[in-house]
Amino acid sequence: MATDKRMFVNGKLVVAEAEVAELAAPSTPGKAGKAEPADMTPAKVASGPRSLEALTASQSFLAISLPNCPQCEELAAALASRGVSQEAAFVKWSKDSEEYPTLKAAMQRFAGQAFSFPQVFVDGSYQGGFAEVLPKLEAGLYDHVLEQQFAAKPITVQRWVNRQPMIVFSLPNCPQCDELKELLKARRLPVDEIFMKWDKAMPQYQTLKAQLVKLIGLTSFTFPQTFVRSGYQGSFTEMAVKLKEGKFDDFFAEAFGVEAPLPVAPMVATPAASIAFDDDF
Repeated sequence: MATDKRMFVNGKLVVAEAEVAELAAPSTPGKAGKAEPADMTPAKVASGPRSLEALTASQSFLAISLPNCPQCEELAAALASRGVSQEAAFVKWSKDSEEYPTLKAAMQRFAGQAFSFPQVFVDGSYQGGFAEVLPKLEAGLYDHVLEQQFAAKPITVQRWVNRQPMIVFSLPNCPQCDELKELLKARRLPVDEIFMKWDKAMPQYQTLKAQLVKLIGLTSFTFPQTFVRSGYQGSFTEMAVKLKEGKFDDFFAEAFGVEAPLPVAPMVATPAASIAFDDDF
């Protein structure tokens, strides 16, 4: 006969603590007495396993990592430089957990049989591993989603401007872009390193353009757009004038080892009296 766990305390009927725990735990259908794991919220992912599908649906940008993973740390540092914390963007798995084989099998559907960490998903879409994701991050492909999810200020264009001594943003089929490129090529500058060609068909074009608008302080402009030592220099018209006036001669010599062109001596007409004619002319 089972012992009755109910008792009166101070005139009230109460239940023993062990029975409270037993009654409070929901059971799995068909498995009496076995508690079903609670559904984990995104904020509690680290405290319990979730399916890969649930994880990728939990946030727009998701990086899945392992402990002691150098490339995971490198991606985390790249995100941190953009204002995104590792705790917010990453979910860390453990190879020692019972669920890891199941999670790994689910990841293999996207990454293939052999893969390394981190593995990244954006809006539920598989982006790849470190080698695929870092170039996309550097190209500003994730600026919009990082701003929406983490309130991270988009700084891709500013980073490009600060990274090299001179940069020119251009577009395809842009006559003035081509003309400026020829002017700089004539000065023996490494134009392929200086010019960065955007395309209006790029998915990140609008966010890059918005960043450029903030940098130059103009809502209406034409390409090309030029920066020298992080300073805005203007469009083609302004650059052509400054080049003609030699405004960048010292900069070209210092940054690229290119000397200023020698001044062209003016042509002087030879007086007719000094022209020597052959006797038989």
